Amino acid sequence: MIILAAIVVGAWVFGLGRTLLNLALVPRLKPRQPEREPFVSIIIPARNEERAIGRTVRALLAQTYGNLELIVVDDQSSDGTAAAVAEIAATDPRVTVVRGETPPAGWLGKPWALHQGSLRAKGELFFFIDADVVYAPEALAAAVAHMQRGPAVLLTLFPNFEMQGFWENVAMPQFAFAAFALMPTWLANRTTRPWLGIGGGVGNLVKRDAYGAADGHAALHQAVIDDVALARLVRAAGGRTEVVRAEELVSIRMYHGGRSIVEGMTKNMYTAIGRSLWIVPPFVVVIATINLLPYALLISAILHFVRGAPVTTAEWLGCTAVALLTLLRVILFASVRYPIANALFLHPLMIVFSLWVYVRSAWRTGVRGQVQWRGRTYDAADTRFGA
Repeated sequence: MIILAAIVVGAWVFGLGRTLLNLALVPRLKPRQPEREPFVSIIIPARNEERAIGRTVRALLAQTYGNLELIVVDDQSSDGTAAAVAEIAATDPRVTVVRGETPPAGWLGKPWALHQGSLRAKGELFFFIDADVVYAPEALAAAVAHMQRGPAVLLTLFPNFEMQGFWENVAMPQFAFAAFALMPTWLANRTTRPWLGIGGGVGNLVKRDAYGAADGHAALHQAVIDDVALARLVRAAGGRTEVVRAEELVSIRMYHGGRSIVEGMTKNMYTAIGRSLWIVPPFVVVIATINLLPYALLISAILHFVRGAPVTTAEWLGCTAVALLTLLRVILFASVRYPIANALFLHPLMIVFSLWVYVRSAWRTGVRGQVQWRGRTYDAADTRFGA
């Protein structure tokens, strides 16, 4: 147990160091004007997004960046999505509503919607954005200016995640935790390795010629995680990609409540983590050990202390691991402006929630052979992570 606890401490020393590197070296998006304003085509796939689409479109139309068009592809919504956008389009000629066609055989719905939007786009830059993202007025100008100052042909914006209610505060911080504590995001920005490509539906700004050279969403017609896959595809075609922090300029309430989070993550998690049933048991054991064992040792140490019994070396190591993990979360959460109370108390619950959803995702996709999202069910054999 002492050796295992020492390994866990080492893991969190390494994690804390990686977090500090990421926070220091991943650039922040700063409001600035670009040297010139190339025409930007903003492409939004929307399926049953009546609740959010109006706010998203109005925020994009309020950009200080003037040279743009906004293409919303209504992916056969059954609610008022198309009507909500059409009402805005009637007052602003920059907005186009595309009535999405039924996905052809072999296509998933979202890549097909994005592909249809790209065919209508006239811009020198394509900006692929999900339907529930809110951009501050200076955001697009800042993104274009940042791209003009560097070699990247695809820029991904990391947003502020809006969280309301208990379960959103439990589960949603895992995105920031993964990006800054688990992934070498700072290194990804400095390499061209395709497997280190990072993308996001919150905002993938890509040069049109780079998108075409990579064959765009036609190459991603079976992609479950199309936004990340696009960054990897562009890298495979020889382009550079970059992630920038945009919490002050871009925000998203990605899910509404625990049930919504479970369904969304069930679609993605098994595919994102190797897509192999052989990986599931060791992954669950490793993640549970690194993240939950320290808290078990901490509780054991407290009980021994209260009873006047000596605290074991393994328990002291567990307390050290909890201290390192808590310090990591406090630093990260303070940087991205999440509640500090969440950083202090909710990590174990976040891990349990995530592992449960991962097992659920493995069962649905790996065992039952289904990928379900927004009223559509696909045969898992016809889906991929990316290309």
